[in-house]
Amino acid sequence: MPNMDSPMSELGMQLSQSHFMDLPQFEGRTKPIIGICAMDSKARSKAMANILERLQATDRYAVVFFGEKTILDEDVEVWPACDFLISFFSQGFPLEKALQYVQLRKPFSVNSLVRQFLLFDRRVVLEMLHHVGVPTPFHVVVSRDGGARIHPLLQSVVEQRMGFRLGADSSEVSEVEELDPDTLRVGTRTIRKPFVEKPCDAEDHNIYIYYAQAQGGGVRRLFRKIGNKSSEFVPGPAHVRTDGSYIYEEFISVDNAVDVKVYTVGNSYAHAETRKSPVVDGHVRRNSEGKEMRFVTALTAEEREYARAVSKAFGQRVCGFDILRTSGKSMVMDVNGWSFVKGNDAYYDHTARILDARFQEALRRRWFARFVDPDTVGRATYESRWVLKGVFSVCRHADRTPKQKTKCVLQSPAVVALLDGSASEVTLRSPNELSRALDALDAAQRNPHADDPLARIAHVRDVLARKIAMPGTKVQLKPQRSPCGSVQLILKWGGECTHAGIVQSQDLGENMRKDLLLINRSLLDDVRMYSSAERRVLSTVAAYGASFLDDSSASFMDRVSVRADMLDDSTDAKDEMEVAKQQLRGFFNFSGPLAQNPYSSPAMQLPPELAEQGPHEFLHEMYDIIARLIARMERNFAHLSPAQLAQLQPDWCCNENAELFRERWKKILSSFKSDDSVVYDPAKAGELYDSLKYDALHNRCFLERIFMSSEDLSRELLPEPEQQTSESEYPPDPLFSQQDVRTLYYKAKQLFDFVTRHEYGIEPEQRRKIGIQASVPLLRQLIQDLQAVRSESQARTCFYFTKKSHIYTLLNLVFLSNMPTMASYDKVGELDYLTHIIFEVYERKPDADADVQREYSVRIGFSPGANCFHILDTNIDDTHALKVLPRKNFTHHIPLESAISMLQHLVEDECVTEK
Repeated sequence: MPNMDSPMSELGMQLSQSHFMDLPQFEGRTKPIIGICAMDSKARSKAMANILERLQATDRYAVVFFGEKTILDEDVEVWPACDFLISFFSQGFPLEKALQYVQLRKPFSVNSLVRQFLLFDRRVVLEMLHHVGVPTPFHVVVSRDGGARIHPLLQSVVEQRMGFRLGADSSEVSEVEELDPDTLRVGTRTIRKPFVEKPCDAEDHNIYIYYAQAQGGGVRRLFRKIGNKSSEFVPGPAHVRTDGSYIYEEFISVDNAVDVKVYTVGNSYAHAETRKSPVVDGHVRRNSEGKEMRFVTALTAEEREYARAVSKAFGQRVCGFDILRTSGKSMVMDVNGWSFVKGNDAYYDHTARILDARFQEALRRRWFARFVDPDTVGRATYESRWVLKGVFSVCRHADRTPKQKTKCVLQSPAVVALLDGSASEVTLRSPNELSRALDALDAAQRNPHADDPLARIAHVRDVLARKIAMPGTKVQLKPQRSPCGSVQLILKWGGECTHAGIVQSQDLGENMRKDLLLINRSLLDDVRMYSSAERRVLSTVAAYGASFLDDSSASFMDRVSVRADMLDDSTDAKDEMEVAKQQLRGFFNFSGPLAQNPYSSPAMQLPPELAEQGPHEFLHEMYDIIARLIARMERNFAHLSPAQLAQLQPDWCCNENAELFRERWKKILSSFKSDDSVVYDPAKAGELYDSLKYDALHNRCFLERIFMSSEDLSRELLPEPEQQTSESEYPPDPLFSQQDVRTLYYKAKQLFDFVTRHEYGIEPEQRRKIGIQASVPLLRQLIQDLQAVRSESQARTCFYFTKKSHIYTLLNLVFLSNMPTMASYDKVGELDYLTHIIFEVYERKPDADADVQREYSVRIGFSPGANCFHILDTNIDDTHALKVLPRKNFTHHIPLESAISMLQHLVEDECVTEK
């Protein structure tokens, strides 16, 4: 049975150093190894990387990740040997198996594995807290399952260490009676509402709060966070559940409506944060990283004692638990085991220093597992583990500005002269050419033609002056067939990487670098980057590559291969995509019952609201909302002075201003209507949704205010009275107040998600055809990459930066390849900026004396990018950048040969079709 503090035998100190030649060396001896044995989503998290990076910076340790492939599929006898073990339970983790490893290898465990079994049952947690004198809310227990299951080894440890037997004093009570609407009897004890009903199973987070009749009754149902919701209220009479074992706990009305989350590291350090209690309204406050908003708080001396007691009793040096504060008193309501603070450098510094000190103390006291049994270490336990050898990432570009244009027809000789006598279209792109266009517009203002619209000239000239230095700005001149010799001038801009996109790219590149340095630093020895020819993609590559390669000079851009043939839009798929779009147009413009829609297909799985309302009616309502918003905006522009307009949003980014905002939104309205009927074009879903997201990030203040009624806006512009608030007051929710914009956003989101996915194919065969036509060069390259891992000795990392179309089509091909994915096609939502699909290839070398070939396994990871469903209510910092969501496993491990074969079948089928 593992002992976190007891010294190990020094057997094996005299062993020859040659036994460990394959292990990392440090000044002539082997570095101690920190083993990370946890599910990949936790082991490779940003928080874990921050801590391990600090430990490695001491140059005293090597880090070995066991990896899910090893943890789930391999016997513990071939798991890597390590000196220090960081291992903890999360969903899917085989804790019993990890315990067997600890008993076999006897590493120094940061957290006791056997005592993690304490955390599986809330009854056991409460019993342990009671034994060590940590206060908890009054509670009664209903056990319908025969009581808590105590692991035999756990029982032995608790008896030896703490001198009591778990479960000895608990009585099995299954009899429950609701004496009246507010009173529950459990055995001989009673508890009155409001009370909390918690499942005894600690992995079940469906917790109910029952309110007394005097409070209006009803029940609030808490659950694991879904988007921005953590609970929902159900009014009316409510009866307690009778289908399992539950703890009924006194409901505590907490100070400031917040819970306190405490994070311990050993007995000497505890970090605490407050968060809004989920019982308030069920709305989760999130920051730009998509994380729940929390605020650092100081612990009282009494609470620090609780932290020490919890960490020691549960045997978890790194541990999290929850505190309720009420009227100057504190109680512990839950213990969570291994927990990280997110995004706090001070916490990472403290954690690394404490772990380093503890490891060094242990080194002074004993030798470690790898010296105990020379027959089970070395090649058999280190080199033969599964090692990440190839990483191949396909990534969408970062946040961009909306694509925009403005145009006018002019007869000014200065503007017509820009054609240089050409009878066909002329495009001006270079700085000199754009300067000529600006000079021509200045001349058209000074000496206007009688029929030219002066206001329009002034507007186009103003836009060009502000956009002239931006990459991507261009002027198109189209001669008009008219006797007066007019020309249509079209100014286009936008679609370029924003300042937020640069920050996103840098952050993602840095995180990827940290991850690979920890997993297998040789992956950075051979890095190859490929890019689309689009400027926004190249800007993404420049920012990402500088962080990933730690090269601020950006000289690496000379080595980036621009492959428009592989990573830009393909004209081959245009015809088939137009077929899909035509079907979508027909589907949304049919005004009859959904069941009679001739354009419908079983493959079209409509969102609930869209299906209930009907596609055509759904669009009509969207148009009505847009028209209402534009009318308000126009009234506000008419009534507000320039100074008042500036007051709505003093600072603008990305070279925007109020007038460009206005024009963009008026164009959105016009695109939704033709004559008196709603005419749907699939492309308009993206234009509307892009503008809503862009303004929610970059123009939040203006978006919220300009669409208010004139009366509400007048009140908004009044000076706010000074308010004195206490420092302890929890900040109010920054909820987006403009309800029409909120409604439009959620409708546009539903429409966009449905339409965009089906633009790349409605039926599976159509998705396959478009996918192959659009992405077959990229697919063939990926197949070559996967094959090269087997034939080359060196590790390799390749990045392919592209646009939205290639991300959607490649993901469709993965689904159609018959790979066993962990999510269905219909469950994949928006593929936002910096969405990336990663193919990770793992290699296992055979034991030195084994007569077998090397083994290879591939796993596909997926991140939906900088995605946030509730973007209107997300707190955005000055960078305006949403953080990229962590990638998750998209498939389980698949034998490499099988994966290559599945992808090759897609290419071969296309070759047969072409013949």
